[in-house]
Amino acid sequence: MNITVFLGPSLARPEAEALLEADYLPPVRQGDIYRLVNGQRPRAIAVIDGYFQEVPSVWHKEILWALDRGIPVYGAASMGALRAAELQRYGMIGVGKIYEAYLAGTYEPYDHEPFEDDDEVAVIHGPAELGFPALSDAMVDLREALAAAARAGVIDGRQRDALVAAFKRRFYRERSFDVLPQVLTELKAPAPVAEALLAWLPEGRRSQKGADARALLLSLTGESAERPVAREPFVFERTTLWVQFVEQAEGLGESVSEAESLVLDELRLDPAVYDGLWRMAALRLHLKAVDPLPTPGDDARRAALDRLRRRHGLLSRAALEAWAEACDLDQAGLNRLLDYEATLEASLPRAGQELDAALLDILRSEGSYATLAARARDKQACLENAGKPASAPSALSSRVLQDWYFESRLAQGVPADIERYAADLGFVDRDGFLAAVARERAYLALRHTAREEEQL
Repeated sequence: MNITVFLGPSLARPEAEALLEADYLPPVRQGDIYRLVNGQRPRAIAVIDGYFQEVPSVWHKEILWALDRGIPVYGAASMGALRAAELQRYGMIGVGKIYEAYLAGTYEPYDHEPFEDDDEVAVIHGPAELGFPALSDAMVDLREALAAAARAGVIDGRQRDALVAAFKRRFYRERSFDVLPQVLTELKAPAPVAEALLAWLPEGRRSQKGADARALLLSLTGESAERPVAREPFVFERTTLWVQFVEQAEGLGESVSEAESLVLDELRLDPAVYDGLWRMAALRLHLKAVDPLPTPGDDARRAALDRLRRRHGLLSRAALEAWAEACDLDQAGLNRLLDYEATLEASLPRAGQELDAALLDILRSEGSYATLAARARDKQACLENAGKPASAPSALSSRVLQDWYFESRLAQGVPADIERYAADLGFVDRDGFLAAVARERAYLALRHTAREEEQL
């Protein structure tokens, strides 16, 4: 077993190989550490570089999984320093000034401002074929170079801080020593200061990311990679999210596109809605994993599609195609959704009253039960006090009930097949649905009369 190092633009690979014999891989991305440990089980893992935005970043939990399996994980310089500071108490080992700064929350000598953003170490780089050459400079390297210039007396502390602030305001892709003349002009730096700094820069600039990467590789020589590490005890929990992650990492699960990831971010910003929906998602996973039903046939898929179109008013093929496009669904995705819908439908006959019990538990869990129960009790009391029967009044025709409910209450047309509509909502039959509508209509009329009497 060897040490595996995830390396990119922080240090040239030939220089790294001269410092440490190891298996060198490209910058780490989500799933890489899980697949590495699951397939090869290296002696130790060193994370130097990793992806930030182009693809999902390495997940904290896969690092914890590696630690839980007894594999030391080290970090420095870039993504490695960031993750090491976040997971230090669980046993990930950090090396270098950048790691220490993330851990402390400040970067010397800029102690007046927090040091916590991942864009401090982010850069853009070229392709793997060229060795991931950096095409911009990390904010942390700009900080270090300007701090060195101040220590050398080329600029003073105020000028150093002003230059750092100007670079920090730029998008990380636009940060570079090459634009220093432009930044000096924007700040209206005195000509002698600008000339002195630009003359000093070729010999004085340095890369703290490179220095920290070298320090990490040197620390892993010999047997040091296997030294025991003190950490807080933790229990690795195999949550639903972990199961999903493993499926995707192994190529078994459904992948999530970048556009879909952004939709999930929007959902997670509404905790109340997310809290209810993740339970339904968990039930879906359970349905797939436990006692799975056979793959639905064509008839079942067509029925599922019919229900979907009725639910969303997709009366034409053009409307269905527009809906699918708005939902980021290609044909394969739509088929997957229809298979799920058809599988749910097929499970209903087996569920019986268990489905009703499950619905009630979901209402209790997400907080709606008490409100609905209070309204149901009030409706029952009002109807009993008014002498209203439990079923639809015979004087009120089905057509009037349907028009009132769909057109007045729901502001939509009356469905062509009321029997199917009632069944989709879980009513025993059409009469049961109309009885519930009649009770609702009578209840609202009684409450309206009561409010008018209170105002007199």
